[in-house]
Amino acid sequence: MTSQSHNLPTRLSLLELAQSEKNHPAWEELLDYYRPFISRILVHLGVAKSDVDDVCQLTLVRLWKDLANYQHQPKRARFRSWLSHLIRSTAVDWHRQQRRNQKMVDTDSPVINDILMAESELEQRIEVEWRDHIIGLALERLRTIFSGNAVDVFVRSVEGESAASISEDLNMSEESVYVLKHRVKKRLVHEAYELRRELELPDDV
Repeated sequence: MTSQSHNLPTRLSLLELAQSEKNHPAWEELLDYYRPFISRILVHLGVAKSDVDDVCQLTLVRLWKDLANYQHQPKRARFRSWLSHLIRSTAVDWHRQQRRNQKMVDTDSPVINDILMAESELEQRIEVEWRDHIIGLALERLRTIFSGNAVDVFVRSVEGESAASISEDLNMSEESVYVLKHRVKKRLVHEAYELRRELELPDDV
């Protein structure tokens, strides 16, 4: 039988599915993935930790409302650049509302001015945070795939602990440490790639 795999349509990412319809089931999963990432960016933008959940929710509501109108142009308007602007705008609005609530005369505090001046820096921070977020999600998946200490061996190795120290602590040979590290690393690369396919637009992967 002749394979028809080359005729199969490309799988749509959660982001594409969510963009296609506001009530698409993909939205809930997408928001679960993006919520902790957006929260970390908001902390970087000076939102108090006690208020992060509320401001994150405001950001996600804006994302839900505006994503359908986002025009993907990889060379001119990458999604995370657009998302960076959306998060930043929400944080600025929140800071200004806080000052109005406190009845302060000047509406542009130093924190707000810092945010307004730091758009390019924020985009760079978002790229770094997103990469770390994907790796963190991939590691969570690996803990459901590998049994025993495999993932911990990998993490400890990456953090600079010697194979000798790990092998002694976990009562295994150094060779086993190297084998586990290699296996987990190989699968981590695969899972990170799959997560990016799920959570990004095709040209951003």
